Amino acid sequence: MENREEIMNQDDVLSSVHQYELERDEERVFINVREPLGGSPKGSFIAVPSLISKECSNTDYVGLGDSVEEALNDCLKRIKGISLSQAIPQGWLI
Repeated sequence: MENREEIMNQDDVLSSVHQYELERDEERVFINVREPLGGSPKGSFIAVPSLISKECSNTDYVGLGDSVEEALNDCLKRIKGISLSQAIPQGWLI
């Protein structure tokens, strides 16, 4: 297994995000719960409601693999050393 600390920037924080969908009346909202996994310690679980999902549209930064771990590691390698605004279209960062 590859050491993720070696393929991340020094001050990066890696989190697992659990997504939930809440439907109420005629409305729908996503709630993303952040679980820190590695990198610089930045707190504990955080739940954030959001109305839309924003993803990277540039395939140069999309990680691929035969497992969740391989895809995640490939993505981390592709975005290491670049600003997130380079990987995510302007106006899409939260």
